[in-house]
Amino acid sequence: MNFLICICTYNRNQSLYNCLKSFEKIILFNNLKISFLILDNSINNNSFILINKIKKNYKYKILQINEKKRGIVNARNRCLKEAKKINCDYIAFFDDDCTIDKYWFKNAFKLIDGQEAQILTGPQIYEKVNKISTNNLNNLGEIFEKKINKKISNVNWAASNNVLIKKKIIENEKIFFDINLNKFGMGEDQLFFSILKKRGYNIFWSKDLKVYEKMHEHRTNLKWMINRSFRLGVLGHYIDIKLNGSLRGYFINYLKFIYYFLKSIFGFLLISKKYYWVEFLNSISRSFGRLVGPFIFKKIKFYKK
Repeated sequence: MNFLICICTYNRNQSLYNCLKSFEKIILFNNLKISFLILDNSINNNSFILINKIKKNYKYKILQINEKKRGIVNARNRCLKEAKKINCDYIAFFDDDCTIDKYWFKNAFKLIDGQEAQILTGPQIYEKVNKISTNNLNNLGEIFEKKINKKISNVNWAASNNVLIKKKIIENEKIFFDINLNKFGMGEDQLFFSILKKRGYNIFWSKDLKVYEKMHEHRTNLKWMINRSFRLGVLGHYIDIKLNGSLRGYFINYLKFIYYFLKSIFGFLLISKKYYWVEFLNSISRSFGRLVGPFIFKKIKFYKK
């Protein structure tokens, strides 16, 4: 069984180096093989020298390509196109600033074999962030997302920072990430995998498919949190319309506006309790994004992560 690991990178050579080195510690069965497709999205192909240096002593095969069209959607779509030409059974996407748990592939194989899983995903764990404060906020855009308590759950979508998908799905469905979401820098994976779920493919989330990421400094402030939550609200309306059609999509969007608005009130009433001020800011920003999303979607500026 062959796994192709796709990693899109943009001016993060040190993080990319750490990411690739973490794969040298993983545990594989004899019948599992992995190779890498590194997609550099910078104009000057900044990772070229690094990859060539790593290749000399690296235990896995690395193919490097450059995509000059800026944006994560362009990068991931190029990966899908290139992956179709490569001999593999499964395609995985990981971020260039993550490190992988050494049992990731061992646990993935168990799910493929036991659950007949077609798409697999798992948690992204932030390192060295133990509490929330105004100076140290742990990926605030995700704090109050729905938590999954079961060890293995059948979910509705996956994030492309930690996902494995059967190659035949890509070939049969002829699906790509939505180019209209390129400037958002987020959400294209939610829509992509939600569409596949709607078409009948199973998506399993497993607690054991872990990747680790260090918190970026610019993501540890209130301005970043509020901006991201607002953009998620704007983005949400587009995803709902794409999945449900215009009429039903608009109806769902405004129901979710009401939901997040009420949630913000709840957070405000309990603001004296630990972390509820974060829920208030997150929810009120997202509800406002849902409210104005239909009118400003096309005006959103390019997202800088």
